[in-house]
Amino acid sequence: MPLLDKLFSTIAPHECLKCGREGNLLCNWCVQDACPPLPSQCYRCQRLSPDSRVCQRCRSKTRLSYVWLRTIYEGPAKQLIHELKFGRNQAAATTIAELLKETLPYLTPDTLLVHVPTSTTHVRQRGYDQAQLITKNLAKTLRVRPATLLARQGQLKQVGSPRRTRLTQLAGTFRPLKVSLIKGAHIVLIDDVLTTGGTLEAAAATLKKAGAKRVDAAVFARTQ
Repeated sequence: MPLLDKLFSTIAPHECLKCGREGNLLCNWCVQDACPPLPSQCYRCQRLSPDSRVCQRCRSKTRLSYVWLRTIYEGPAKQLIHELKFGRNQAAATTIAELLKETLPYLTPDTLLVHVPTSTTHVRQRGYDQAQLITKNLAKTLRVRPATLLARQGQLKQVGSPRRTRLTQLAGTFRPLKVSLIKGAHIVLIDDVLTTGGTLEAAAATLKKAGAKRVDAAVFARTQ
C-alpha cells in the first residue's frame, strides 16, 4: 500500500463495504460472502470446465488457455472496483489482489504477470492504471514477476458495445513491449473486469504473435 494511502487509512480508517466495520474495505467476517468465488468454467461459454480451462468447443476462437475468474460484478465486488477506478482508493487494489490470489492455481516463479493496460486518458484522470496496481500487489503475494509487456494504442471506448463490434474495434489496439521477455514465456494477463472477453483476447493474440509460449488470464469480476 502506498505511503499516502497508509496515512489516510490511519487518519480515516477504511470501512467494510458490506457491514461498515472500520479497518478494511472488506472485513474478515464479510470477505467471502461479499465476493463469492465462481465455479470453474470456460470464460467464453460459461460451461463447467476443470481449473477454468477454455473448453474444447471454444479453443479455436481464442489464444487463451485458462481464464480464472473470482466473482460476479455486482454488490461489494462492483463497489471495490468503483472505489479503485473512480474513488482513487488504491487500497482496493490490495483487497482485489488478495481475493484473486485465492482463485489462482500454483504459478511457477518464471511466470510473468502482465496487466491489460487501460487507456492513457483514464491513467491521466486517475493518476494510475488500476490493472497495473492489482498486478503489482498480486505478483508480490505470489512471488512472481510483474512485467509491462503491452502498450495500448488509441483511446477506444467500448462501454455498451456488443461483442462483435468490440472485437472489430480492438484489432490493433495493443502492441508488444520487450519482445525478448515475451518469447517463450508463460504469461498471465491481469484485469479488473471481464465483459465480452474481447480485450483479453486482443491482448493474448498480440502476445502470442510476439512469441509467448502460453497466455492465460486472471480477472477479478465478470459482468452478467
